[in-house]
Amino acid sequence: MDYDNIEPLVDAKQIFDLTDKVGLITGGTGKLGLEFARVLAKAGARIVISDVSQCRCDEAAAEIDGSVGIACDVSNGEQVSGLFSRVGSELGRLDFLICNVMAKPDGYYRQFSDYSEETWDAVSNANLKGTFLCSRAAASLMKKSGGGAMVFLASIYGLVAPDQRIYEGCKPAENPYGADEPLNLPGSYVATKGGIIAYSRYLATQLASDGIRANVLSPGGVYDGQERAFHEAYTGRTPMGRMATYSDFNGAILFLVSDASRYMTGSNLVVDGGWTAW
Repeated sequence: MDYDNIEPLVDAKQIFDLTDKVGLITGGTGKLGLEFARVLAKAGARIVISDVSQCRCDEAAAEIDGSVGIACDVSNGEQVSGLFSRVGSELGRLDFLICNVMAKPDGYYRQFSDYSEETWDAVSNANLKGTFLCSRAAASLMKKSGGGAMVFLASIYGLVAPDQRIYEGCKPAENPYGADEPLNLPGSYVATKGGIIAYSRYLATQLASDGIRANVLSPGGVYDGQERAFHEAYTGRTPMGRMATYSDFNGAILFLVSDASRYMTGSNLVVDGGWTAW
């Protein structure tokens, strides 16, 4: 290794500059995905926004200059192949991938004793299998571009078990996501997010020689109109005394896809207001 040929990172604008970079965000029309798309586009990147609905992808792309919307169900291998084929042919390269899918199929919030195999499979196929399919396809494109960065969205609940006490008193009618069950954190979410963390370490060692980095961003809970009882319980257990806002993770995602983290792979960046510090 000729260390003299490694360009020093001394200029803040240079470190975080994404000019001429192409990035793909799956789950891109969700609230977090859109936050990421906006901030990374402002840093100079051209963003491909992907989600299951082409209409929503088009709406998101129309909002963000220079972005492209391409629909894809990441649990479907053929659709994933088609997505990455279009990225390669239409944009010519891929510099970073952000896997941000979080499936919530019918029955997602059912209690453990009533949780169905079909719901479990649907969550696993989108969250975990989808991460595998997209990372495999992305690696092929990134190798042609000379490397790249992959970031996988996990969760604090990939690291620690949910504190079931914060869900006590939650009512079905006040679940902000329109379910027939009260707000809770299902095991399918925990299992897939934990799996994503482990899988990222595998990819880090598998792809490092190709100049491809693989890291995880694990957010804490985000305020999204949850009922008062839950909010008070959650914030009372959080050292910083509040839930996150969606923009609280923008700095972390820019760090992870830019040269600011160029010597970082196989790591999990936890941004949780101190939740996992207890």
